[in-house]
Amino acid sequence: MFEYAVTQYARSLPLGISWICYFLAFCWLLGGIPSVVAVPTQDPFPNLSFGIFSGFIQQNFGQDISLSTVLTILFTLIDNPDILNLHSRQQNPQLLGEKRESLSGWIKVLTRALRDRLDDTQDSPFASAEGAYPGFTNDAMAHKLIALSKLLGLNPYDSNGRLCGKLKEVSKKEISPALLLCSESMECQTAACHGRAIHLRSRDRDISKVTLIKGSTFYEKAMVVIGECKSCNTLYHADHEHGVGKTHDGRPIATGNTYLNSAKYLKIGQQIWADRVFSSAILNGVYSFHASTAAFVQFWNDSFWRNQTVNCNKVSRRQVWQAFVQESIRRVAAVSGESLEYPDRVSIDNLTGLAFAYLGQGGLIEGARNHSCTECTQPFKEVADHITGDDPAAVLGIDENRAVPLPNNPDDVVRAQEDAAQARAQAEVALMRDDDDVVMDVDNEDVVKMVVLDGIVMGPQHCAYENCTEGLANARNGVFCLLHEDERGHLCRVKNCNNPKQIRTQACAQHQGNWHSHIVRHGRQSLLGIRRMLRRTEEERLEWLPRRQENNQPHDEDAPAGPQRNNYFVAPRFYCVETICAPCGVVIAWDKFAYAESPTNILNFLERVYPTEGSRPDYICIDKACKVLRTCVASGRWEIWSQTSCFIVDSYHYINHRVQDYLCRKWCNPAPLNGSAPNLVVVERDRHGEEHYKRAFNTQVSDLIYPIRK
Repeated sequence: MFEYAVTQYARSLPLGISWICYFLAFCWLLGGIPSVVAVPTQDPFPNLSFGIFSGFIQQNFGQDISLSTVLTILFTLIDNPDILNLHSRQQNPQLLGEKRESLSGWIKVLTRALRDRLDDTQDSPFASAEGAYPGFTNDAMAHKLIALSKLLGLNPYDSNGRLCGKLKEVSKKEISPALLLCSESMECQTAACHGRAIHLRSRDRDISKVTLIKGSTFYEKAMVVIGECKSCNTLYHADHEHGVGKTHDGRPIATGNTYLNSAKYLKIGQQIWADRVFSSAILNGVYSFHASTAAFVQFWNDSFWRNQTVNCNKVSRRQVWQAFVQESIRRVAAVSGESLEYPDRVSIDNLTGLAFAYLGQGGLIEGARNHSCTECTQPFKEVADHITGDDPAAVLGIDENRAVPLPNNPDDVVRAQEDAAQARAQAEVALMRDDDDVVMDVDNEDVVKMVVLDGIVMGPQHCAYENCTEGLANARNGVFCLLHEDERGHLCRVKNCNNPKQIRTQACAQHQGNWHSHIVRHGRQSLLGIRRMLRRTEEERLEWLPRRQENNQPHDEDAPAGPQRNNYFVAPRFYCVETICAPCGVVIAWDKFAYAESPTNILNFLERVYPTEGSRPDYICIDKACKVLRTCVASGRWEIWSQTSCFIVDSYHYINHRVQDYLCRKWCNPAPLNGSAPNLVVVERDRHGEEHYKRAFNTQVSDLIYPIRK
């Protein structure tokens, strides 16, 4: 009832004093709650003088034993506390019927494990009688391990057989190394210096002490030191080189920084560095698990941070993003054989832009340029393995044992019937021809390659100014690039208005009504309400809710022109991100199409990626290949592409479009059933040994990787 009395007494006191009484009552209640005191989970490292330890080693193992062997024996004992606990319990019987065993099975199995570990070395205590250590049997070694463990204090029982405490994992914090982060170059890399020595530039008072993440372990007070070439004044940091030039009057001037692709450590925060194992783990984890940086941060902190023995902060999302970007840049630069150069004090966002401009090669991925695997290439065949008299418009896997639908256009029906008759006649001739009559003048190393093009209508934003597709100066709420932000950033965002905008708005006094209408229509609350209404319209189909007007765009038609805006309130988005993928899923190149996925844009993209005949693939699969082919012929480019490549569509688009477009029906079949395209169909055997035919390439790869990108 003490808390009740305090409460009643507090109500009768002035307000300030009453709160003190409430606080005292709360503390008294907490005092009655059972509390848990944290118990150390590790034992300290053995506190043994080196003289005693050295004397024991020389007496029991001889003075010629190597340092590596001694350390192996030492850490074998330290890192196996559970085995020593089990052995010590058998050496100290506590109950009736238990017998003391001087050599338990536990210490014997530890000795065998140590022998297996040391047998690969020349300096092993288990050598034969003719070796350096005669008489080292398993039992003799076991006795020496027992004596050494007691010398190190690795015994849970005292000399009287009383249990002092179970052995726990031994902390290695006391023997953690002193780490210095410096340049890996031992000589100046400037050609004019001819390999001069690098001198220490950092003064004692200027040396930074940082936290280092090495693998999954945190180290405190790692020192970051800088070197300098006395001849060219280049500064050598642990992760980059800083060039220093001179002006015409002899004054020093910074010439920029060079990312070192071979750097062992990366700076990912103000006072935190990480090794390449950590940054590689981030890159591999994000790609392998398709995880965000926030998800990886949570995984890392939950898995590794809580087990650290040093006092350190959790890894933040910004630090993980820094490591991800820097590791990505270095990997791409290493594959390209380049080193990224960047100015001082550049932000991580601007760094990615500089890296793409310098290493991006306009969207070409250098590491995938010569990619080749069994899913992307097939051996060249001049004659199909299976020739039939089927309609050439029949598709493998869809039209077996059924009639192929005729075109909708009557004129195209006649041409389709003529094609089918011609295919049957050619099949009869091919079946009558003897295999010996087929002349195969083909190199055995010739292969057939295919690439798949497709675009996802979800692109980043770009500058809102007319005909400008530069990136935004401010991606959070900006609408202009750097150039147009300087020109129009302070002006009203209604087109053709040059009045200054008012404070906290994006319009001048004359156009405040336009700005207010935009806020009402596109504000956060209004946007959420519209989305909720549209979702209910799609899912519930209630009669009082409006119906969505959906226009299903044919696969080979251009997107309709969007509404023309009279303002710059919202930054537009690129129409799509176009990719060229190998059938196995490797992305070869990408580009952003600002306004439309037009056949002309696609052809320009292909010509930029494949400028020479030798680099072009044999088959190019596009969902609108028939329209690209028509544009290619009309523009005169077909004379170039017809020498090397064929344009085909994927099977889903083909079966839906072959009745509408004769050109698509005749030239863009992805897997003709009659054998007219021998390199698009391969023979395979099932588990029963029966032969069947399948498509040689995966033409749906873009549809499979787009959900991953989203």
